[in-house]
Amino acid sequence: MGRGLFSSLRARMALLLSVAVLVTAASTFALVLALGAVSAQLDRLVSAQSRLELLSTISGRIGDYALLALQAGHEPPDAERTPMRTGRKLAADRARESFARLEETLAAYVGRLVGEEQRTLMAARSRTIARLRAQFEVLDRQVDRALASEEPATAARVALDVFAAGFGAPLSQAMEEERTTALDAYNQVRELRERTIRWGLIGVALACLLAVALYHLLGRSLVNRVSDVSAAAAAIARGRSDTRVNVTGHDELSLAMARFNRMAVHLARREARLVAAQKQLQEIVDARTAELRAANTRLENVDMARRRFFTDVSHELRTPLTVILGEVEITLRPQRPREEDLRAALLVIQSRARRLHRRVEDLLRIARSESGQIELDRSLFLVSDLLAEVCEGMAPVARAGGLVLEADEGAESLAVDADHEWLRQTFDGLVANAVRHSPPGESVRLAARREGSEAVIEVRDHGTGIPPDELPHVFQRFWRGSAGTREGTGFGIGLALAKWIVDRHGGRIDIESSTGDDGRRRGTCVTVRLPLPLPEMTLEAAQ
Repeated sequence: MGRGLFSSLRARMALLLSVAVLVTAASTFALVLALGAVSAQLDRLVSAQSRLELLSTISGRIGDYALLALQAGHEPPDAERTPMRTGRKLAADRARESFARLEETLAAYVGRLVGEEQRTLMAARSRTIARLRAQFEVLDRQVDRALASEEPATAARVALDVFAAGFGAPLSQAMEEERTTALDAYNQVRELRERTIRWGLIGVALACLLAVALYHLLGRSLVNRVSDVSAAAAAIARGRSDTRVNVTGHDELSLAMARFNRMAVHLARREARLVAAQKQLQEIVDARTAELRAANTRLENVDMARRRFFTDVSHELRTPLTVILGEVEITLRPQRPREEDLRAALLVIQSRARRLHRRVEDLLRIARSESGQIELDRSLFLVSDLLAEVCEGMAPVARAGGLVLEADEGAESLAVDADHEWLRQTFDGLVANAVRHSPPGESVRLAARREGSEAVIEVRDHGTGIPPDELPHVFQRFWRGSAGTREGTGFGIGLALAKWIVDRHGGRIDIESSTGDDGRRRGTCVTVRLPLPLPEMTLEAAQ
């Protein structure tokens, strides 16, 4: 029956809890008893010491009273309210007060006693105190009569001698009894302390023995099985899904161990299915990767064909333009004079041919920039000279569009170390874009300034502006704006070429634009930031 009772894990836990509660309750009860006994003895000790101090106080005050009474006896009998007699009265009142406090203390302590023997003993002490007080009252009356007699000093001395003969012995006996009581209480407290320590150590030893016995009887098998489950769980976490635990017993933990084994079986099956699915997924990923590589190869071929197209177009356009420019140069030679109208026509042809030549150069640079074949030809020059050159070259285009081209003169001392032709080409394109998208009557402004270690050049117009959803795409190659929102003229390479040039110079290009829908004045501002040269590159070197 005992084995069946302890086969349940709950019964084992209940037994352990019951034993722990019983041990705790017994320890608490013993501690309460010990503390109660100690408290009673301490109360006895404190009360005895208090009464002993009061008896000493009474003895001292009666001595003061006797001294004042003797001194008052030497004064004339008819003297009233002298300092000695008044002091004797005060000393008598203080002695009575001490007697009253002693009787109250003794009565309070007797009220706390439970034993009949103790009550009888303390009652006897109370009678002794009452007798001492009565003797003092008799002395006080005798001293009053003595001080009123013809020989007050002699009469007072006789009364005091009689009082001392009957008062000293009972007072000494009472004080000795209180000392004996205090010493006995102290000894009882010390004995209780030693007994408590001794039995406490015995209780701790018995509790340890009981704990060891309960562990071997009930807890060891539980701890061992929990350790087995923990080790098996750690093995499964490391990937050993074939791990199992040995099920022993018929309690709740054994049932949990059996369920653990079933869980491990299901986990192994799922792991096998997961490995198979992972293998299948890897095959699908490999197939899709091969398809992506093929598609990427096709895209690279398409991109290569596009580059080859621009290179071929640039080459084919540049050859006839070179011939046209050569014929124009020959026609304009001084040795073969022409009519003024013919000369003007040839000048127009020359200007248009050069502009077309620059466009072809744009296409060729775009094609070469993709393959990284262009290198910068850096030199130190003034930003003001660059802006003046741009304004001079683009002034006819601005006038043809009914616009005013302005340049800020505040950058006369600002120099950069860059490729002059590339930057000129960049700002020509930016000004051309500004002129193309600005209505007649407006102005296009070029401004330059220094900000820290950068030269900042702005091209600002008050044209139609760029919608906010198109701003992130303006620097993409071959992007010409969404249908219905912009005119979409040109090849879509101007801003892309400008960004590539600025990036190659270690700078950056930003664009801000408003169509007027947000309440601001419409227009576009392109900002180019270029790093300033080193300090040793002086303005004189640039000039």
